[in-house]
Amino acid sequence: MNYQKTYKKQLLPAIISICTLPLYAGGAIAQEESVGLEEIVVTARKRQESIQDVPVAVSAISPGQLERGSITSSLELGKMVPNVELHETAIGSESISASIRGLSYDDIEKSIEPTVGIAIDGVFLASNSGGVFDLFDVESVEVLRGPQGTLFGRNTIGGVINVQRTEPTGEFGMKLEAVAGDQDMSDVKGIINMPLSDKGGIKLSFKNTESDSHVYNTTLNDRRPYKDSETMGIAIKYNFTENTSAVLSYDDYDHQTTAPDTVNPGFGNGMGASEADDWKTSPQMFPLTAYLEGENTTLKITHDADNYQIKYIMGIMDYSETVREASWGIGSFDLGLGEDGEPISQALLDGIFFPVDRDQDFKQTSHEVQFTSDFDGPMNFVAGVYMLEADSYITSGPVQNFTALHYLDSTAVFGEVSYDLNDVWSLAVGARYTEEEKELNSRSYAQATGNAARLAGSSDPTDLVNLANPTFKDNNTSFRVSLQREIESGMMYASYSTGFRSGGFFNRGITELETQPFQSEEVTSIELGIRSNPTENSQINVTYFDAEYTDKQTTVIVSADDSMCLKEQNDAGSVTCSFVRNAGEASMNGIEFEGMYMPSDDLTLRLSFGTFDGDYDEYDYNGVDISDKARLLYAPELTAYLGAEHTSEMAGGILTINAGLSYKDKVETQADWSTYDPETGPVVTIDSFESLDLSATFMKDMGEGTLKLRAYGTDVLEDGNRVGRRFDAGAFSWGELVPRRQFGVSVGYEF
Repeated sequence: MNYQKTYKKQLLPAIISICTLPLYAGGAIAQEESVGLEEIVVTARKRQESIQDVPVAVSAISPGQLERGSITSSLELGKMVPNVELHETAIGSESISASIRGLSYDDIEKSIEPTVGIAIDGVFLASNSGGVFDLFDVESVEVLRGPQGTLFGRNTIGGVINVQRTEPTGEFGMKLEAVAGDQDMSDVKGIINMPLSDKGGIKLSFKNTESDSHVYNTTLNDRRPYKDSETMGIAIKYNFTENTSAVLSYDDYDHQTTAPDTVNPGFGNGMGASEADDWKTSPQMFPLTAYLEGENTTLKITHDADNYQIKYIMGIMDYSETVREASWGIGSFDLGLGEDGEPISQALLDGIFFPVDRDQDFKQTSHEVQFTSDFDGPMNFVAGVYMLEADSYITSGPVQNFTALHYLDSTAVFGEVSYDLNDVWSLAVGARYTEEEKELNSRSYAQATGNAARLAGSSDPTDLVNLANPTFKDNNTSFRVSLQREIESGMMYASYSTGFRSGGFFNRGITELETQPFQSEEVTSIELGIRSNPTENSQINVTYFDAEYTDKQTTVIVSADDSMCLKEQNDAGSVTCSFVRNAGEASMNGIEFEGMYMPSDDLTLRLSFGTFDGDYDEYDYNGVDISDKARLLYAPELTAYLGAEHTSEMAGGILTINAGLSYKDKVETQADWSTYDPETGPVVTIDSFESLDLSATFMKDMGEGTLKLRAYGTDVLEDGNRVGRRFDAGAFSWGELVPRRQFGVSVGYEF
């Protein structure tokens, strides 16, 4: 029996029946108790609107949900939102890999664009670095699914994670919290507000996190350190007039991560021993360390008039990244011993372990101007201009030596008009025109000459193996059309939207072939949705989507002895070749359901699930179509969440009990699909899993402020660890381990 298929066939009808039956059967009782759902306001169309009025697939997590539950970082949003898969990459500190509706990007390279946009205070991150962040100080969190190319722009073909932090209040106030958890985890964070005369306010913020690894290293007979992270910030708000204000924020951060020891399916018994121990252990010899240190500056100026708003947002991110790893060090050898128990010679060690030292500097500067109307009549609009400049410089060695300097310049104009045709029908039309220019200066050096950082200024022409200076230019017009109809319990809509992901270069390539530009890719999506409140205490939102993915950028990594590699590559001391090509076309569709039900003022039930069906229609691998073998990455066929929140009075305060059960179907990860054989491996599938999270939060008014005590447990039913990310590059492969059951407590105070 195929347990996986049977499980899904049983689970989906059960979910639907659990949700829909009480929504209607319990309506009469709930109305008698006058229970009502709180209205949620979102900015999915650059204006404040009720989430039930927006013809976009958007999920919102309120600050109250975050305060009372166990969702503390951006990574955990994927538990609650359908068709969303989020995980952290070991090769970058605080770097997120996001997949929405099967559109994913699982790397940290600055020359390749993400598929999911992440915006903090209106500033879009131009790469995945810094995408893992705390949700302690937020005003709103929204997850938009599907192409958002009209209003949000470049690299949003999968969707957008939109986070707004709180602004200075202009009054004296403080919010503090200290958390302690497993693996000696400690997390101390806080914000302090104070007035700035009678014209504004100042907000100070800080956060310090430390923890040890959840993986026990059997070579060291100890756990490595894991996180050592510090963040400090200041925000100043000044009200020039009643209608014009400015908020200037500055954040300084230093994230030092020693990735949890991984397992390598390509070496001996290490993988098997770890799996037999519920992935609690790893024999990894050398650590993978990743540091992210930098500063962010954001300026937002807002002017409100009687029937319009003008907003200017400027964002600067300036940081340095350091990665130290040994790709082959993620193996199963004990230190100094081979699989046969004999000492490993230095020559063999040099052949097995592939050290990588990478230093990177990155800076992005963006400007956005928005003009938003607020007319009483049937028509309203949003219009704006967006500009982004970014550059990065990488040095890498000591085996595969190269330097890469990458430039990006992007400019866009956008707008959307919505018009009420009558009391029932409304129409919205929007478009965005974007121009992109990129340039790559890449130099690779012979292995014998040492680290590329030292060679960057070398005058010896014999050191240089390859020099590449390709350029890329493109323009794109993305648009969205939606037709909306009011119904008795809410509204329904149909939309057609497009989005694009910019082309460019693969800046890790060290030969001319590898650094050749690839073109932009596009997604077109049809969406049908219903947003309804059948009763005052219930909510049902359903979305169907059907998307076509063309010119899909695919990464191909092959061994150096492969026919696709060039002689110069071997001269440069490489053992792999990496290419990005527009080789794929894919079709995908699915259903997303989000429901909420309040049988009483004390109890709230939430249910969401997403189905996904997607396959390659074409996958050109050097003239051969391998679409029957290739798989979309990080695209679970089913995601589901069932949550319950109960509040009661106790000891003069309020006790809130939260329970959330989430499910993720199996996913495929990076592999060389041209040679991949599921029978012989390596394993690139991450198995399906469930996670039950529990928390109890007690809040009490102390007169001068509010005391908060919380105890939590995540994935409480399962011990050990699980494989959260796999990577197969043909020449090497590894699996990254994430923790399962974790417990912790926190104490906080706010006034």
